[in-house]
Amino acid sequence: MKQKHIKLLAITSILALVSFAVQAQQSDDILNILVRKNVLTQQEADSIRSEQATREQKKRDKEKENQHNIFIGSRALQISGLVQARYQVFEQKNINDAFDLHRARLDAKGSITDKWSYEIYTEFAASVKLLDAYTTYKIAAFLKVTAGQFKIPFSYESLTPDSQLEFIDRSQAVEALAGRSKDIIGNQNGRDIGIQVSGDFIKVKDRYLLDYAFGVFNGAGYDVTTDNNNYKDIAVRLGVHVLKGLNFGGSFYGGEDIPAGNTQTQVRNRFGFDGRFMQGPLSLTTEYVHGTDASVQKQGWYAQAGYFVVWQKLQLVARYDTYNPNSKTVSARTRIYTTGANYVFNQWTRLEINYLNKREEKIQTPNNIIETQMQIAF
Repeated sequence: MKQKHIKLLAITSILALVSFAVQAQQSDDILNILVRKNVLTQQEADSIRSEQATREQKKRDKEKENQHNIFIGSRALQISGLVQARYQVFEQKNINDAFDLHRARLDAKGSITDKWSYEIYTEFAASVKLLDAYTTYKIAAFLKVTAGQFKIPFSYESLTPDSQLEFIDRSQAVEALAGRSKDIIGNQNGRDIGIQVSGDFIKVKDRYLLDYAFGVFNGAGYDVTTDNNNYKDIAVRLGVHVLKGLNFGGSFYGGEDIPAGNTQTQVRNRFGFDGRFMQGPLSLTTEYVHGTDASVQKQGWYAQAGYFVVWQKLQLVARYDTYNPNSKTVSARTRIYTTGANYVFNQWTRLEINYLNKREEKIQTPNNIIETQMQIAF
C-alpha cells in the first residue's frame, strides 16, 4: 500500500512539472499511455486527474481573488474604483439633455495588522474631494473603534455603497436628511469627521442578530477641517437581524449648528426607521426619515421593490418616494414614482435605466426624467 502511494506521488509530481510545458490534454494523453502499458491502473489515473483538476481550480480561484489587489511588503494595499457615466433626458423645456460623470472614485484600503485597517476614498467627478479617510481598530467582534472621516451611522440607504444601489439616485428624504443635500451646510454625502464605536452581538451560525454603532462628530460635514461651534453631534444606529434575509434598523442623529449669517445655534436632529427583506430574486425595502431644523419639521419615506426576472442578470425595479421639507405646508411635498431596469453584464459592469415621474405640489410644469447609467466597479 505504501509503495502504491509512493508511486502515485512520484508520477503526480512528474506530471506537475510537465504541466508547465504541456497542456492539460497532453497530460491526459500521457496518463492514457501509462494505463495501456500497465504502469498505472485506471483508478490510479483517475485519482491523478482529480488531484490535477483540484489544483488548477484552486489556482484559478486565487488568481480571480487577487486580480485587482496589489500587495506591498507585509501590508495589504487593495485598490478599487467606481465609474458611473450617466445620460439624462429632461421633459422640462429649459433644461438641456446631457451626459455627465455621476461618480468617478478611487478607493485605497488595507490592513496594517490583523486588527488594524484603513481606507482612503476619493471622488474625482466634477472636482476632487476626499470622501473617506479613516482607520479602524478591531478589539473584538463586538467592539471596533473608527476615527477620521467616514459615513455617519444613519439611514440604511445612506450607508449602502453607491455601487450597490438598485436605483441611479437615492431617495429624496435620504438625500435631504442623511446625505444632507438640502441641509443648511449643503450636500455632505452623509459623511463627517469624528470617532465611532461599533460592533456585532449574538452570533447564530454564520450571522449576527444585532449590530450597533455610536459616533461623535463635528457636524460640519466632510472635507472640512474646522467646526463653526463648540457643540459636537452624535449619531446612533441599531440593526436587528432576527431572520435570515429580514433586517430592521433604527437611527438617531442629534446636533446643533450655526446657519450662515446667524450667531445663534439651532438644533439639527434626525431619526429614522428602515426594513429590508431579501429572498431569492426578490428584494423589498422601506425607510422613513424625520428631521428637525430649528422649528421646521421635515419628513419623507420610500418603499421599493426589485425582482430578477433573469437570475443575476436582468432586474426590474420600482419605487414610491415622497418628501416634505416643511410638514406644516402640504404644498411643499414632492412625490416621485420611479420604474426601471438593471442589466448585469458581470460583477463589475451593469447598465441601469430609470424613469422618474415627478408629482410636485408647487410645480405644475411637467418635469419627468429618463436616466441611463453605465457602471463599472472594479
